[in-house]
Amino acid sequence: MEGRSLSDAVEEFLLTYDELDFLDKLCESLGLESRFYTSSEITSNRSIGLKTEEVVREVRDERSNNLSRH
Repeated sequence: MEGRSLSDAVEEFLLTYDELDFLDKLCESLGLESRFYTSSEITSNRSIGLKTEEVVREVRDERSNNLSRH
């Protein structure tokens, strides 16, 4: 760190943990659109039929049963 200011070191550290840049690059590599969705867009795009809480509970119960067998 010799020859560098504390400010430079902190700025470099913060750039390492730039989550938005990471997410942008991840979306780009996966071919996904990189943007924020409003809550109304999320609600309107949800699949109709399955209730998420029931599916999540089923997955958790199955995982719990599998772990308890080991």
